[in-house]
Amino acid sequence: MILLKKYQDEAVNDLSEKLYKLLKKPNARHNLIFKAPTGAGKTIMMAAFLNRICEELPERYELEKRKAAFIWIAPNKLYIQSYNALKGYFAEMRSIKPIFFEDVYDNELQPNEVLFVNWESINKEKNTMIRENETNKNLYSFINKAKLNDTEIIVIIDEEHMFANTKTAKRANEVLQKIYPKIEIRVSATPTTNSDYRTLVERQDVIAEEMIKEGIILNPALDTIVQQGRSLEEILLDQALAKREELRQAYESLGVKINPLLLIQLPNDTSDNNTADDEKYIDVVLQNLEVKYNITVNNNKLAVWLSGRKDNVEDIEKPDNMVEVLLFKQAIALGWDCPRAGVLLIFRELKSTTFTIQTVGRILRMPEQRHYPNPLLNQGYVFTNLSKNQIEIVKDDMSYITMNKARRIENYIPVQLNSTYINTRIVRNRLGAQFRKALYEIAELNWELKREMGSDHFFETNKQLLKKRFINTDINTIEIVIPENVLLTGEEQTKLVTETARFAKTPSELARLFKDFCRALTAPYAAVDSTPVLEGGMKYFFEDYFGIIEYDAIKIMLYDQNQPIFIELIEKAKERYQEMQEQKANNATKDVQNYQWEVPIERIYNELYEEKEAVQRHALEPFYEYNRASKPEVKFAEFLEENKEYLHWWYKNGEKAKEHFAVPYIDYLGKQSLFYVDFVILSKTNVTCLFDTKTAGSDPANAHLKHNALVDFITVRNAKGLKTIGGILIEKSPNNISTWWYCNNKIANTKDTAGWDMFKPAE
Repeated sequence: MILLKKYQDEAVNDLSEKLYKLLKKPNARHNLIFKAPTGAGKTIMMAAFLNRICEELPERYELEKRKAAFIWIAPNKLYIQSYNALKGYFAEMRSIKPIFFEDVYDNELQPNEVLFVNWESINKEKNTMIRENETNKNLYSFINKAKLNDTEIIVIIDEEHMFANTKTAKRANEVLQKIYPKIEIRVSATPTTNSDYRTLVERQDVIAEEMIKEGIILNPALDTIVQQGRSLEEILLDQALAKREELRQAYESLGVKINPLLLIQLPNDTSDNNTADDEKYIDVVLQNLEVKYNITVNNNKLAVWLSGRKDNVEDIEKPDNMVEVLLFKQAIALGWDCPRAGVLLIFRELKSTTFTIQTVGRILRMPEQRHYPNPLLNQGYVFTNLSKNQIEIVKDDMSYITMNKARRIENYIPVQLNSTYINTRIVRNRLGAQFRKALYEIAELNWELKREMGSDHFFETNKQLLKKRFINTDINTIEIVIPENVLLTGEEQTKLVTETARFAKTPSELARLFKDFCRALTAPYAAVDSTPVLEGGMKYFFEDYFGIIEYDAIKIMLYDQNQPIFIELIEKAKERYQEMQEQKANNATKDVQNYQWEVPIERIYNELYEEKEAVQRHALEPFYEYNRASKPEVKFAEFLEENKEYLHWWYKNGEKAKEHFAVPYIDYLGKQSLFYVDFVILSKTNVTCLFDTKTAGSDPANAHLKHNALVDFITVRNAKGLKTIGGILIEKSPNNISTWWYCNNKIANTKDTAGWDMFKPAE
């Protein structure tokens, strides 16, 4: 008999109710989302759920079919773990039968069977499990026979988020289309699929049952640490080991026989193959563990779980196992259960800007499924060298740390705008020698820098111009900043990390970080060939314009407050480089694409955007505002929020990407271009408003051309009965009251606003 916690029983009831509703629906491939935080007991809940369905289904006479077989798909070896768990749960029951592929009897899935398969065995046409053969013994034939026998097929997709990337998602959809199940139950702590049928287990309910820890503390008390010539990595290792020992003593004082485990994750955790950086970290960690702490493989205090190497990993999950430290990459991120793990040390490359819930979740479980009198033992502890400007605590998931992400509001009402995207052929798929020339042009144009060949007196003048842009060039005060002593509670609102500790980096560490920094900025160009070009270009830039060389230049660029400014410079330089390549290719071929646009379901914002908590009616939440947005853009956004009762939603559009709305126009040079309006608005009167905010007389060359193209676009929509207004929008402030004016007709400029209409959100 399976004994469930209160929240587990409620989840099983809810899953069952929603499944029966979906079974009544016509057609197939209905999605049922099951979201439960790591440590909630997802497998036991699914076991109880499957058992209930198999027992109740024959008695559900309102259903056309009252038999079901299940296919449980999981990545890597997780399917074996899940099989063993369900096999244990149902050892004394006959209601349900877990099986592997080779256990299928008579080439047919039988009712109440759960077939466990791993994704890798079915994701390619040549794989044995799905390949056609003379004996007709393959997955699809098993399924088709069951369907002919009036057996519903229900697929369980375990760790559903693992199938989210574009390539995998496409292949997964192809496989599921061939299976064509009645229902797809998508299970994850961080599901990526949307559905009206969702069962959610709240983290606080799991905490209340003392199944998992109350929270995670990131880099506890690092501000009290004196560096004393040590690298940040050495300091973090020392602190992580000290925290492990502190936990050990706390357990001992309570008479609890638990030996807490420290997990150390190496960088580049997307690959099983060790890089040179990995080997460096391995050497540093192993040497420090042996010399300073007498923790080695030979004395059974150290376990290693790497590709081609497994040391002391047997029985490591047992509470009193001798192993104190486990060194790993991604191998334990999925499905591994070791509740005695209480401390996690993550070494990250600069480009790796996320913590995964699968990794951090390894230290969330409580060893005895109970909280202890000593609150120290009811928290997990994470140490990391990830810099502070890369970290944000995300809504509804305390153990998932990522870049700024916003999602479309639940009550979103669609607008369906015809949008255009111009895909310009990239002449070369890598940055070339001309990139440095493009970089210098942009720097001189936008930053007003000057360069005199054969002289260096202009260096100081250029440095002063950097200071005017709030770029810190004082290398003696620049240090890498990481978050310190931050409690991740999983509260509803997004919380930015503000507590920080500062640590210097060695030259070799800086070189590695700078390479990763440049590699991450090469897109859409090939990273392998383009990274050295970008590295060299930026180094020459500092030497030629400021007389600053090598590691001093790198420190300035990597300083967390300076990074966004240099990122913006590089992005503009790449755009200029692309223009130069197009000119060189003599009007490169352009692919014009027309498509139906909606506000994106999800949008990622970089470091140049800041969250505005007071905004309530933006179509994506939370709202991130560009920190160099024009005054008209900022003021109009404030105006919209002041009038939010008249709006369904408003959206701040982006630029130069297919996910953003654009209207085609011919610019003053006669070149086909795109006009990305600033704001898309849907009023409560169901009027679509398309506005681009400007000051009177700004952008004299193109503003009227953009407006007139938008007027033509709006005219077409209104002719179809789609009430739409918009155009260039100018602020007027009579008696210090902000009003906004636009013109329904074509214009010759934006200075003469006589006859323009005032935008009234209520109308």
